Amino acid sequence: MAGKGLVDCHCHLSAPDFDRDLDDVLEKAKKANVVALVAVAEHSGEFEKIMQLSERYNGFVLPCLGVHPVQGLLPEDQRSVTLKLVPQPSEELGLQKQKLVKQLPLTSICLETDSPALGPEKQVRNEPWNISISAEYIAQVKGISVEEVIEVTTQNTLKLFPKLPHLLQK
Repeated sequence: MAGKGLVDCHCHLSAPDFDRDLDDVLEKAKKANVVALVAVAEHSGEFEKIMQLSERYNGFVLPCLGVHPVQGLLPEDQRSVTLKLVPQPSEELGLQKQKLVKQLPLTSICLETDSPALGPEKQVRNEPWNISISAEYIAQVKGISVEEVIEVTTQNTLKLFPKLPHLLQK
């Protein structure tokens, strides 16, 4: 199944935002050709829930346990780190993103939603099925097919997470 669909290599399925409708969210993702979701944690308190999700949705929700770099910092220090890591919104951001996509070889790109954060619309929960928006954008900017973007970025993700192929649904 690997290489035949999208892999969201960074989503927060353990977030409370998904507590009420996770089954529906995952079903929408599958219908959007998502073959795997790498569920990540922001803090160690989420590890158990992520492992439970990976057991419940075996071969589709794949655990990636670690701690977000700002965890353990005071709120004012977290903001300082965030400002250094994340570009602030501006009109130029769209052009910068386009330039970056053009410059990066496709073999250096993986796809992620970071859901439930950073949705395509402000104040709307992001979901894993939105990963297709990124694939379509990259295809458009690079002038290649969406299928090529999906195939190459999925292979990139499998290289980044070498145990992933063993966990995917057969």
